[in-house]
Amino acid sequence: MSMKQYLRLKVKGAKERWANRGQEEKRRVDDQLPLNLRLGSRIQFAEAPFLIAGDGTFVQYPGNETLLSAFSEVELAGLKTYRLYLDSRADPDESAMLMLIMDEAGNQVEERYLFHEQYELPLYHTTLADIGVDDDETTAVDFWLKKDEGILGMPVFHTPEEASYERLWEAERDVWLQPASVRETIVLDTYGDDQTEVEHLGTMLFARVFDGLAGTLEEYLLPTVERDQSGFRVRIWVGLPIAAADMELPDAV
Repeated sequence: MSMKQYLRLKVKGAKERWANRGQEEKRRVDDQLPLNLRLGSRIQFAEAPFLIAGDGTFVQYPGNETLLSAFSEVELAGLKTYRLYLDSRADPDESAMLMLIMDEAGNQVEERYLFHEQYELPLYHTTLADIGVDDDETTAVDFWLKKDEGILGMPVFHTPEEASYERLWEAERDVWLQPASVRETIVLDTYGDDQTEVEHLGTMLFARVFDGLAGTLEEYLLPTVERDQSGFRVRIWVGLPIAAADMELPDAV
Protein backbone atom coordinates (compact mmCIF):
# COMPACT_ATOMS: atom_id res chain seq x y z
CA MET A 1 0.00 0.00 0.00
CA SER A 2 1.09 3.60 -0.51
CA MET A 3 2.49 5.65 2.36
CA LYS A 4 -0.79 7.60 2.36
CA GLN A 5 -2.91 4.44 2.83
CA TYR A 6 -0.48 3.10 5.45
CA LEU A 7 -0.62 6.24 7.58
CA ARG A 8 -4.39 6.52 7.18
CA LEU A 9 -4.84 3.08 8.77
CA LYS A 10 -2.46 3.97 11.59
CA VAL A 11 -4.26 7.25 12.35
CA LYS A 12 -7.64 5.49 12.42
CA GLY A 13 -6.28 3.04 15.01
CA ALA A 14 -4.87 5.89 17.08
CA LYS A 15 -8.23 7.70 17.18
CA GLU A 16 -10.01 4.56 18.32
CA ARG A 17 -7.51 3.97 21.13
CA TRP A 18 -7.66 7.63 22.19
CA ALA A 19 -11.48 7.48 22.43
CA ASN A 20 -11.22 4.51 24.77
CA ARG A 21 -8.59 6.04 27.07
CA GLY A 22 -10.33 9.21 28.14
CA GLN A 23 -9.25 12.78 27.68
CA GLU A 24 -6.63 13.16 30.42
CA GLU A 25 -4.28 16.12 30.20
CA LYS A 26 -1.19 15.34 28.13
CA ARG A 27 1.79 17.19 26.73
CA ARG A 28 1.98 17.81 23.00
CA VAL A 29 4.89 16.21 21.18
CA ASP A 30 4.52 18.28 18.01
CA ASP A 31 5.22 21.73 19.47
CA GLN A 32 8.95 21.73 18.64
CA LEU A 33 8.61 21.24 14.88
CA PRO A 34 10.40 23.67 12.54
CA LEU A 35 8.56 26.65 11.06
CA ASN A 36 6.20 26.62 14.09
CA LEU A 37 4.18 23.81 12.53
CA ARG A 38 1.97 21.34 14.37
CA LEU A 39 -0.05 18.32 13.33
CA GLY A 40 -3.09 19.57 11.47
CA SER A 41 -1.33 22.73 10.26
CA ARG A 42 -2.11 23.88 6.74
CA ILE A 43 0.80 24.17 4.31
CA GLN A 44 0.01 26.00 1.09
CA PHE A 45 2.26 25.64 -1.95
CA ALA A 46 2.45 28.02 -4.89
CA GLU A 47 1.78 26.34 -8.22
CA ALA A 48 4.35 28.44 -10.09
CA PRO A 49 7.40 26.16 -9.48
CA PHE A 50 5.49 23.17 -10.85
CA LEU A 51 4.28 25.12 -13.89
CA ILE A 52 7.84 26.25 -14.56
CA ALA A 53 9.04 22.65 -14.28
CA GLY A 54 6.49 21.70 -16.93
CA ASP A 55 6.36 18.16 -18.26
CA GLY A 56 10.02 17.61 -17.46
CA THR A 57 9.36 16.56 -13.86
CA PHE A 58 7.69 13.50 -12.38
CA VAL A 59 6.68 15.48 -9.26
CA GLN A 60 2.97 16.20 -9.04
CA TYR A 61 1.58 19.44 -7.66
CA PRO A 62 -0.24 18.47 -4.43
CA GLY A 63 -2.77 21.28 -4.73
CA ASN A 64 -2.83 24.68 -3.12
CA GLU A 65 -3.50 23.35 0.37
CA THR A 66 -2.18 20.38 2.31
CA LEU A 67 -2.49 19.34 5.96
CA LEU A 68 0.34 18.02 8.12
CA SER A 69 -0.83 14.54 9.16
CA ALA A 70 2.32 12.85 10.53
CA PHE A 71 6.01 13.57 11.07
CA SER A 72 9.35 12.09 11.98
CA GLU A 73 12.82 13.31 12.85
CA VAL A 74 15.84 11.40 11.53
CA GLU A 75 19.51 12.00 10.85
CA LEU A 76 20.34 11.91 7.16
CA ALA A 77 23.86 12.45 5.84
CA GLY A 78 24.83 13.73 9.29
CA LEU A 79 22.13 16.42 9.41
CA LYS A 80 18.90 16.60 11.40
CA THR A 81 16.07 16.04 8.94
CA TYR A 82 12.31 16.30 9.40
CA ARG A 83 9.96 14.28 7.21
CA LEU A 84 6.52 15.90 7.23
CA TYR A 85 3.78 13.73 5.71
CA LEU A 86 1.01 15.72 4.06
CA ASP A 87 -2.65 15.19 3.18
CA SER A 88 -3.70 16.90 -0.03
CA ARG A 89 -7.08 18.64 -0.05
CA ALA A 90 -7.13 18.32 -3.86
CA ASP A 91 -6.34 14.59 -3.99
CA PRO A 92 -6.97 12.44 -0.88
CA ASP A 93 -4.88 9.61 -2.37
CA GLU A 94 -1.83 11.78 -3.02
CA SER A 95 1.24 10.78 -0.97
CA ALA A 96 3.40 13.85 -0.41
CA MET A 97 6.26 14.53 1.98
CA LEU A 98 7.91 17.83 2.83
CA MET A 99 11.54 17.19 3.80
CA LEU A 100 13.22 19.88 5.89
CA ILE A 101 16.99 19.64 6.25
CA MET A 102 18.36 21.65 9.14
CA ASP A 103 21.65 23.52 9.44
CA GLU A 104 24.64 21.96 11.20
CA ALA A 105 23.46 23.33 14.55
CA GLY A 106 20.06 21.73 13.97
CA ASN A 107 18.19 24.98 14.63
CA GLN A 108 17.34 26.58 11.27
CA VAL A 109 15.82 25.13 8.11
CA GLU A 110 18.56 25.03 5.49
CA GLU A 111 16.82 23.22 2.62
CA ARG A 112 13.23 22.33 1.71
CA TYR A 113 12.12 19.62 -0.71
CA LEU A 114 8.63 18.50 -1.66
CA PHE A 115 8.55 14.80 -2.53
CA HIS A 116 5.86 12.84 -4.33
CA GLU A 117 5.65 9.08 -3.84
CA GLN A 118 6.36 7.77 -7.33
CA TYR A 119 6.43 4.04 -6.52
CA GLU A 120 5.72 1.63 -3.71
CA LEU A 121 7.11 -1.68 -4.93
CA PRO A 122 7.59 -5.19 -3.65
CA LEU A 123 11.20 -6.35 -3.44
CA TYR A 124 10.45 -8.60 -6.39
CA HIS A 125 9.90 -6.03 -9.11
CA THR A 126 11.11 -7.24 -12.48
CA THR A 127 10.97 -3.78 -14.10
CA LEU A 128 13.88 -2.70 -11.91
CA ALA A 129 15.25 -5.95 -10.57
CA ASP A 130 15.94 -9.22 -12.34
CA ILE A 131 14.62 -11.20 -9.38
CA GLY A 132 12.27 -14.13 -9.66
CA VAL A 133 9.28 -14.31 -7.33
CA ASP A 134 10.56 -17.68 -6.11
CA ASP A 135 13.80 -16.18 -4.81
CA ASP A 136 14.03 -15.64 -1.06
CA GLU A 137 13.98 -12.20 0.58
CA THR A 138 17.73 -12.25 1.21
CA THR A 139 18.39 -12.52 -2.52
CA ALA A 140 15.98 -9.67 -3.20
CA VAL A 141 17.45 -7.40 -0.51
CA ASP A 142 20.95 -8.15 -1.81
CA PHE A 143 19.96 -6.88 -5.25
CA TRP A 144 19.35 -3.47 -3.71
CA LEU A 145 21.89 -3.33 -0.88
CA LYS A 146 24.65 -5.95 -1.24
CA LYS A 147 28.12 -4.48 -0.73
CA ASP A 148 29.78 -3.43 -4.00
CA GLU A 149 26.82 -4.72 -6.04
CA GLY A 150 23.49 -3.37 -4.72
CA ILE A 151 21.92 -0.83 -7.08
CA LEU A 152 21.17 1.72 -4.32
CA GLY A 153 24.90 2.24 -3.83
CA MET A 154 25.76 2.70 -7.49
CA PRO A 155 26.75 6.11 -8.93
CA VAL A 156 23.69 6.13 -11.24
CA PHE A 157 20.10 4.94 -10.67
CA HIS A 158 17.78 4.15 -13.60
CA THR A 159 13.98 4.22 -13.21
CA PRO A 160 11.39 2.24 -15.21
CA GLU A 161 10.75 5.40 -17.27
CA GLU A 162 14.41 5.19 -18.32
CA ALA A 163 15.26 8.39 -16.46
CA SER A 164 18.79 8.39 -15.04
CA TYR A 165 19.72 10.02 -11.73
CA GLU A 166 23.26 10.57 -10.47
CA ARG A 167 24.14 9.97 -6.84
CA LEU A 168 24.48 13.18 -4.80
CA TRP A 169 26.20 11.79 -1.73
CA GLU A 170 29.95 11.62 -2.43
CA ALA A 171 29.20 12.24 -6.09
CA GLU A 172 32.89 12.67 -6.87
CA ARG A 173 33.50 8.97 -6.10
CA ASP A 174 32.66 6.83 -9.12
CA VAL A 175 32.43 3.71 -6.98
CA TRP A 176 29.82 1.87 -4.93
CA LEU A 177 28.81 3.69 -1.72
CA GLN A 178 27.14 2.18 1.33
CA PRO A 179 23.51 3.41 1.47
CA ALA A 180 22.45 5.18 4.64
CA SER A 181 20.31 3.26 7.12
CA VAL A 182 18.03 4.69 9.79
CA ARG A 183 15.08 3.73 11.97
CA GLU A 184 12.21 6.17 11.50
CA THR A 185 9.59 6.74 14.20
CA ILE A 186 6.55 8.32 12.57
CA VAL A 187 4.37 10.28 15.02
CA LEU A 188 0.71 10.06 14.11
CA ASP A 189 -1.07 12.05 16.82
CA THR A 190 -0.58 15.23 18.79
CA TYR A 191 0.40 13.55 22.05
CA GLY A 192 2.56 10.75 20.69
CA ASP A 193 0.18 8.02 21.81
CA ASP A 194 0.39 6.38 18.43
CA GLN A 195 3.60 5.93 16.51
CA THR A 196 4.81 3.52 13.89
CA GLU A 197 8.34 2.27 13.29
CA VAL A 198 9.83 1.93 9.81
CA GLU A 199 13.34 0.58 9.37
CA HIS A 200 15.11 2.07 6.37
CA LEU A 201 17.58 -0.70 5.55
CA GLY A 202 19.12 1.47 2.87
CA THR A 203 18.42 4.84 1.30
CA MET A 204 20.31 7.07 -1.12
CA LEU A 205 19.77 10.50 -2.66
CA PHE A 206 20.10 10.95 -6.42
CA ALA A 207 19.41 13.85 -8.78
CA ARG A 208 19.01 14.63 -12.46
CA VAL A 209 18.95 17.84 -14.47
CA PHE A 210 15.99 18.41 -16.77
CA ASP A 211 14.73 21.17 -19.03
CA GLY A 212 11.96 23.27 -17.53
CA LEU A 213 10.09 26.12 -19.18
CA ALA A 214 12.58 28.70 -17.91
CA GLY A 215 15.86 26.79 -18.13
CA THR A 216 17.39 23.75 -16.49
CA LEU A 217 16.14 22.50 -13.12
CA GLU A 218 17.11 19.72 -10.73
CA GLU A 219 14.86 16.85 -9.63
CA TYR A 220 15.70 14.52 -6.74
CA LEU A 221 15.14 10.81 -6.28
CA LEU A 222 15.06 9.12 -2.87
CA PRO A 223 14.76 5.31 -3.17
CA THR A 224 14.57 3.34 0.07
CA VAL A 225 14.39 -0.32 1.06
CA GLU A 226 11.98 -0.42 4.02
CA ARG A 227 10.98 -3.01 6.58
CA ASP A 228 8.17 -2.87 9.13
CA GLN A 229 5.78 -5.33 10.78
CA SER A 230 4.14 -6.03 7.42
CA GLY A 231 7.36 -6.94 5.61
CA PHE A 232 9.79 -5.50 3.06
CA ARG A 233 9.15 -3.01 0.26
CA VAL A 234 10.94 -0.48 -1.92
CA ARG A 235 9.56 3.06 -1.78
CA ILE A 236 10.74 5.64 -4.28
CA TRP A 237 10.13 9.35 -3.73
CA VAL A 238 10.77 12.00 -6.38
CA GLY A 239 11.05 15.65 -5.38
CA LEU A 240 11.75 19.27 -6.20
CA PRO A 241 13.41 21.98 -4.09
CA ILE A 242 10.92 24.45 -2.64
CA ALA A 243 11.76 28.07 -1.86
CA ALA A 244 10.48 29.60 1.36
CA ALA A 245 8.61 32.18 -0.72
CA ASP A 246 6.62 29.38 -2.39
CA MET A 247 5.16 28.18 0.92
CA GLU A 248 2.52 29.78 3.11
CA LEU A 249 1.89 28.60 6.67
CA PRO A 250 -1.39 30.20 7.82
CA ASP A 251 -1.62 28.07 10.99
CA ALA A 252 1.98 28.47 12.19
CA VAL A 253 1.98 29.33 15.90
